[in-house]
Amino acid sequence: MRKWLCLIMVVVAFAGFGQGFAAEKPYAGQELKISFIAGFPTNIGLKTLIPEFEKETGIRITIIETGYGVILEKNILDLSAQTGAYDVLHVESLWFPQYLPYLYPINEFMDDPKLFNAAEYDLEDLTSYTPLTLGAFTRDGKLLGLPHLAGIPLNWYRKDLLDRAGLQPPQDVDEYYAYAKKLTRDGVYGVALSASRSGLVDEWLSFFFAYGGAIRPRAEQFLKTTFDNPTALKALELYKRLFDECAPPESLTWEFGEVGSAMQRGVVAMMWNWSNGGSWYDDPEVSTVVGKVGANVPWPGRFGVNGLCIPQDAPNKEAAFEFLKWATSKDIMRRTTLAGGSTPCRISVLMDPQITKKNWWFEALRESGRWSTMYLEIPEWSSMDDALAIEFQKVLTTGLSPAKALRTASENAYKILEEAGYFE
Repeated sequence: MRKWLCLIMVVVAFAGFGQGFAAEKPYAGQELKISFIAGFPTNIGLKTLIPEFEKETGIRITIIETGYGVILEKNILDLSAQTGAYDVLHVESLWFPQYLPYLYPINEFMDDPKLFNAAEYDLEDLTSYTPLTLGAFTRDGKLLGLPHLAGIPLNWYRKDLLDRAGLQPPQDVDEYYAYAKKLTRDGVYGVALSASRSGLVDEWLSFFFAYGGAIRPRAEQFLKTTFDNPTALKALELYKRLFDECAPPESLTWEFGEVGSAMQRGVVAMMWNWSNGGSWYDDPEVSTVVGKVGANVPWPGRFGVNGLCIPQDAPNKEAAFEFLKWATSKDIMRRTTLAGGSTPCRISVLMDPQITKKNWWFEALRESGRWSTMYLEIPEWSSMDDALAIEFQKVLTTGLSPAKALRTASENAYKILEEAGYFE
């Protein structure tokens, strides 16, 4: 009898242990397929920590990385076919409207205290940088993702070249042009431009905003004169002067990466480029300008926030939310940044002394929150961007007047919205 009693106690003990283990790791054995945009430093840093998440939760992670230029089309095809190919999506805010019909609201998870500890997660740590961190992924009161990286273009400049010329960092776009012209000498160009068809409009709009231009927040408020006015003309004329007088001719094909490479190679004095390339310029393995680059943010630019989202057809939604919560938490965002990430979106990380000592550009990045702005958050924006870029490149290459280019581009952008039914 005593033997049987002992055996029963052992069985009960093991059963209790198994139940405790299951409660501790409720998603153990599930697999999450995560779609990442390839090459982002934050993702590279995050991947080094994923084995910890797998050990803590028992969840298996499979990363599917796709290049920036093709991931949107690829993912939308999969989502529209409802293949259940992904549990988590890395979504660039500029593409959020295209993804929107396929995303699952996470409010139900965040409202459940068993799944989400609001005090520990600290949403205010995200919104203190700028409300756009969460606002970009919110529609009609529904939160459809959590931000895991964010950035804004900064003015990067060669400190040694400005010092030699007796100049301080430019404080407005007119100084930017004047300095660029003065610094174009001795085999160095004053600026590098993202003048490719896919990069030009982002850069031009920063000059448009700097001169006081604005885009109304709703598509139905768009006018044919939104980009056909004296402010827009002033910005495009400035862009053409920079291209003609101060930039490498090959800028016509350059985007973010090529512009950053020009700074690394020491062939340009300044550039208006994204903050997530900050670590490139002090990397002795790839940079010839280590310790010579500074940054400021003297005028507005597009706030680019990337989020982790759950598709409606995700097979493992609760486990996916567990990953979202973990990947965007204070601790993991801090450690991701230390592991090589360069664009955190939590103010506590942007102010962390251990991090800012190395990532010196975070001071400008923190300041960028007050300058941040976003474009029309509609699926048609990409087509509108392209309509503007086609005409603007003609200004740079064919002699088309900026005024005519703006008139045609604005009319074409208006037609895109009209055909989409925004003015009915």
